[in-house]
This record gives sequence, structure tokens and C-alpha cells, in this order.
Amino acid sequence: GKREEVIYNQVQLPKEFISFSNLPELNKVQEILVRQALHFLKKRGLSKEQIQKYNIGCCLEGEYENRIIIPSYDENGRLNYFMARSFDIDSNRKYKNPSVQNKDIIGLEYFINWEAPIILVEGIFDALTIQRNVIPLFDKTLSEALMKKLVLSDTEKVYVALDKDAQREALQHCQTLMSFGKEVYLVEMDGKDANEIGFKNFLNIIENTYPLTFEKIMSIKLKLS
Repeated sequence: GKREEVIYNQVQLPKEFISFSNLPELNKVQEILVRQALHFLKKRGLSKEQIQKYNIGCCLEGEYENRIIIPSYDENGRLNYFMARSFDIDSNRKYKNPSVQNKDIIGLEYFINWEAPIILVEGIFDALTIQRNVIPLFDKTLSEALMKKLVLSDTEKVYVALDKDAQREALQHCQTLMSFGKEVYLVEMDGKDANEIGFKNFLNIIENTYPLTFEKIMSIKLKLS
């Protein structure tokens, strides 16, 4: 039969999206908002180069008003998802994301080298902090598409760096990947996320992380139960 068309074609950037690397004419109020948004990104440790590389922008009106928009592109450079993060301190809802099935989505896939070690993290800002060959899950579970691609890829090492509250899911992912012959590392982050830890410290932790064994997984699971 005909190959199923990938569902995420329905994702489009909001029509109010403006890219920080290509700002239109702004009025005074808009200028202040854009500065606020850029300040938020700077506080999160993002550089001008990264903002450009990932085509990060914002919406100042419409459904995603006062939100930073971080697009994710698939391996062919097609939009497959985006995260919309409020930069308004008083917002009661930090994230607002497109309602798409995310079983087909591989976050930031465009930038992935499938032959090198891959790092899995939970959030988009964790991914942007780590910068290298990193895939955000956008929540705690691996999409079917991602698991399949990891298993079939030539990458030999996978680092799983999920937040503390996702330990159980993380172990499950580790076990699955190990059963397919991957060398898996569970990155212990002491209750912080990668964005809080920062780039240098994160690399440090990774260098001192040893491959998991099934025994080790069992002993961690016992502590969790």
C-alpha cells in the first residue's frame, strides 16, 4: 500500500511569528516586548548564534501572544513541531504547544548526526543548552519514530538525561535501547535539569558517566519502588 504520509505536515508556524534574526519594523511597544523576549533567552544562556541557528522568534499577538517560538525541523528541514514559551512573568501557562500527534516527531532532527553519540533530554531549553547532537523529547516518553530511528541508526552510544521525575521512564528507555545492543548511559543530574546545570558542567558529568548494565538498572529500580 501507499506509505502513510507523515501526520506532522499539519504543523505551521503561527502567522504572527517574527524571527529574531529578521525583525520587521516595530513600534515602541513591540520593541520593548522583543527586548523582553531576548532578555529571557539570554538568561537561559542562549547566544545570538543559537537564536539564528534554530530560527527562534516570537509572537507579539494572536493565539501565541507574548511567547517565544522555537521551531523544530525534521531531517529534510520541514517544520515538524514548535514550542511556544511565554516570556511574560505573569503568565499562568508557561508552555503552549501545537496539538499534533507527537508519535512521529523527532525534536530538532535536522541537526542530528545519527552516527555519533546522541543525548536525550526532556525540554527544549535543555537541548539548546547542550547544543551537541541532542534530542528533546518534549515530555517524558520517546516517540515511536525516535525509538525506531535510534535502534536502526549507527549510533552506538545513547545518553539519557531526563529530569528526576522521569526516572522510571528513563530506565525503561535505557533497557529497551540496551536490548537492541546500544551502549546506554544514564546521566545523573542531582535533581536539576540540563539547562540549570549548564553546558560545561553537563559535559563534565557525561565524561564521568559509565555505561549502564542490567544489574545497575535493577538496583536503581529497587530504590525507586
